[in-house]
Amino acid sequence: MAVYQQIFFTTLSFAFGLLHFILFLYNKRLKSNLYFAIFLLFYALSIFFDFQESIVPYGPEKLVYLRIHRAVLPFSPIFALLFTYSIFKIAFPIQFWLISAGLIITGGLSVLSPVDNFFYIQIVLITVFIEATRVFVISIYNKKDGALVIGFGFTLLFIFSSYDVFMDLNLIQPVHGIVNGYPFGFLGLIISISIYLSHDLARINKKVLAQEIKNKEMALNQLLLKAEDARKSKELEEARKIQLSMLPDCVPDLKGFDICFDMRTATEVGGDYYDYQVSADGVLTIALGDATGHGLKAGLMVSIIKSLFIAHAPNMAIPDFFQKVTWTIKQMKLGNLFMSLMLVKIQNGNLIASSAGMPPIYIYRIKTKSIEEYVIKGMPLGVTDSFTYQTIETQLNPGDTVLLMSDGFPELFNDRDQILEDIRVKAIFKDIAGDEWRNGRNLNDDITFVVCKMKPKMAL
Repeated sequence: MAVYQQIFFTTLSFAFGLLHFILFLYNKRLKSNLYFAIFLLFYALSIFFDFQESIVPYGPEKLVYLRIHRAVLPFSPIFALLFTYSIFKIAFPIQFWLISAGLIITGGLSVLSPVDNFFYIQIVLITVFIEATRVFVISIYNKKDGALVIGFGFTLLFIFSSYDVFMDLNLIQPVHGIVNGYPFGFLGLIISISIYLSHDLARINKKVLAQEIKNKEMALNQLLLKAEDARKSKELEEARKIQLSMLPDCVPDLKGFDICFDMRTATEVGGDYYDYQVSADGVLTIALGDATGHGLKAGLMVSIIKSLFIAHAPNMAIPDFFQKVTWTIKQMKLGNLFMSLMLVKIQNGNLIASSAGMPPIYIYRIKTKSIEEYVIKGMPLGVTDSFTYQTIETQLNPGDTVLLMSDGFPELFNDRDQILEDIRVKAIFKDIAGDEWRNGRNLNDDITFVVCKMKPKMAL
């Protein structure tokens, strides 16, 4: 009977130990599988030599098996505690090292005298049960996963081990000839822990699978976002091309004037607008505007102003044109979308201008080498239809140069967070290379210039 028990318990322990070692190789982050596998392998050796000692008759061979049993016995509880700490994610306490030292020392004493000194290792084994109980009580109180299942297995081990102790103390007699009860307790422990570890592995695999699915979904979403961004970028680029196609190029051969334009947008579609027309009676009308914000909404406003400028600007007084634009914007119910606009009319050197919320006009006088600044206050178009727009009038001489600009230039920041301001604008009138000022800093707003110079050869 003892031989069959030896084969059964030894083989079962070794098989489960090998299984959990393979599970550890499958997922090395789970140290609990490794500790449990080593625990079972030492336990298989311990139970083999324990049964072997009980099978062989009295003699030197029996003592050899008993000594080997005492030598491997301390390591099973050591790795059982390591497994317990690992499964509940508890740092190894100082008592673990004290218990481990006690097991190894008493195990060594038991090797020297297997019978007389076995009492000492039994005392240390009691501390192992006390420490394991402490850990399980804390884990059950904190509702740690698996505490009840594994705790039940350790309870079975404690009960059957107590059965052996009571027999050693001659307090009870063997039941049905069973002289080693602790293997049955270990059997219950092995089954309960294996059930938990299998469940834990399945839970981790499920979590890994869910994470893989989530990663694939994120990758797919990124591809979709990338495709959507590419589509939007393409649409914005097409809108930018359409917007730029509505704006005129520099006009170096216009009779009596050189006119040039320059625009740099902060986004793909800007909100600045410039244009010019020459009427049949020779009046040059120049427009420079700045819609609220940037992007497609601002581009829509630019398209509206372009249509109104073509249809009405050359044939209307500037204040009347401003009222027309305001009325149109309000009729279209564009919300908080407005338009700042500067309009200039020049005929025979006479300049008339008005502003709806635009920066000043600068005129460089060739004779005096000086700059004149004309500030014209006015509300942006579309805000209110009751505002009265004022005009200024001045005479241009051959060689004089008129500079119109959007507010993106005087409000331009450099890489040291310094704003350009009007005083510097005047100083660099002849050289409007704003890139040297901002030193590579991105634009905060669209920047647009209109420069109109009367040709020197023009006779007044």
